[in-house]
Amino acid sequence: MAVCIFCTMRLITLLLIVFICVTTTAAFQITEVYPDTYLDGDADEYLVISGDGPLSSLEVTDGEGRITFPAGAISSGSITIARDGEAFHKVNGRYPDYELIGMSPSVPEPMVTGKFQMANQKDELLLKERGSIIQNLTWPGTFKPRKGQVHVLGPDGVWDERVFISGASRFTPETFTDVTGTAFVSPDCGRAVFEQAISSAHQEILVNVYEFTDPGLAGLLCQAVSRGVKVTVLLEGGPVGGISSEEQAVIATLRSAGIKVRVMAGSGEDHAPYRYDHAKYLVIDGKDLLLTTENFKEHSFPKAGFAGNRGWGVLVSSPELCSYFSKVFYSDLNGPGVTDVQGNRSEIPQYSAEAYKPVFAPLHFNASLVTPVLAPDTSDLTVSLINGTRSRLFIEEAYIKHWSHGKRNPYLESAIDAARRGVDVKILLDSYYYNIEEENDNDEIVAEITAIASREHIPIEARLLDLSGTGLLKLHAKGMVADDSILISSINWNENSPSFNREAGLIIEDRNIAGYFASVFEQDWNAYKKQPLSRETGPDLAKIGLAGMIVCMLAILYLWRHRQ
Repeated sequence: MAVCIFCTMRLITLLLIVFICVTTTAAFQITEVYPDTYLDGDADEYLVISGDGPLSSLEVTDGEGRITFPAGAISSGSITIARDGEAFHKVNGRYPDYELIGMSPSVPEPMVTGKFQMANQKDELLLKERGSIIQNLTWPGTFKPRKGQVHVLGPDGVWDERVFISGASRFTPETFTDVTGTAFVSPDCGRAVFEQAISSAHQEILVNVYEFTDPGLAGLLCQAVSRGVKVTVLLEGGPVGGISSEEQAVIATLRSAGIKVRVMAGSGEDHAPYRYDHAKYLVIDGKDLLLTTENFKEHSFPKAGFAGNRGWGVLVSSPELCSYFSKVFYSDLNGPGVTDVQGNRSEIPQYSAEAYKPVFAPLHFNASLVTPVLAPDTSDLTVSLINGTRSRLFIEEAYIKHWSHGKRNPYLESAIDAARRGVDVKILLDSYYYNIEEENDNDEIVAEITAIASREHIPIEARLLDLSGTGLLKLHAKGMVADDSILISSINWNENSPSFNREAGLIIEDRNIAGYFASVFEQDWNAYKKQPLSRETGPDLAKIGLAGMIVCMLAILYLWRHRQ
């Protein structure tokens, strides 16, 4: 009997030891790999091992070199192993947990045997624990190598669900409550809200915009400086077509007032983490955020009574939300590929446009839920919003394009799926010449959607905005009404914008503001260009009728001549 009790106690003790080991250690895995870097010699290459517990039983090898860890080394969540700690710090603004070549006195080195250095285009990493392989990565294979890309393992075990370029931010979704604000649209009332927002500043204005050519808005920022307001401006340094002479003049004006102006335009080793800085927002005194779909141009925010672009925007008040955007701003301002710019003085032509009779006034709202949408960080929130719709989905976009290599646009696919669920889906696109003159642009997208609606008998319709009917110059908005929520952002519906650009937007859950932008949408929707049916929808009856008339006339002419 005593023997049985002794055996039972030993078994319980062993089970307790196993339980403690299991609960205090977690399975290790490599979750990030950065093999092909922008720095010469790939000095900043690194890998991340995630997991909790002692590291002494781990080994990482690329077949030529081997990394192991000393007794007592422990991971609490994850560890970063870089080739050169100083090079890693230069790019990422922090030091790694370990470095391989000992350039940073404060960064410890693991034990390295052989030559461990990841190849750019083809290599292998094995992670072993107590000599057994627990993970095997290959490229190409596990992921496709790309210069400047950090390959990341997602929470669902899939690599590279989002493209991370070195130096890009990793903000996560957050929702802010009790947000008050004002909704507006251009050209009707955007200028007045913009001017009021800048004039109200007392301490600081942070400006991030793709293009800035409006001398009047620049003058308002200069006036703010004269009141003692600190103003900082971040622009895209390589917009399509380059920085125009008008923008050069605006930059020079801002600089002469003592405003710090920087551009995101890095190359080579100092490579920007985003293809374009395409966001359009201001943070004012740390409590007000003005976010819009429009660049800071005269036709984007025309003075009262003048025609301009159709754009959407909001001015919202929330210190917590502004703190979030301030972090985004300074992350970009002080990131790689950003440099100071001086500008060049030149004459700016006086803006002239046709007269326009405003229809919409600003709408004030309060106690709303607001969720920032950042590209590329959280741009997938757009698809999530579409997928959650139940009754209506109104989309007003400058343009829609399919992805490269024959991949369909996932935003458009989600909208079509919403119609298949019975959601009333309406899509309005721009009809300005450069959005309809090429193949596979807005008129083809409208025809494609029309064909799908006819073939599947689902409630989805697409139109081109009638610019002459509305008096608008072009449709530049990137907005969406989804049930009682709206999305306002700078994100275009192409592959590059949500995946590689810095973009910014807001999802606002509020029935009144959704009703406001739904009214704007319906106003624009009811003035549109009718498009010819696509080949999928059947024959063009008008053309057939015309051809028939011509044949009849030729036959009559032939008979008349024959009789003569």
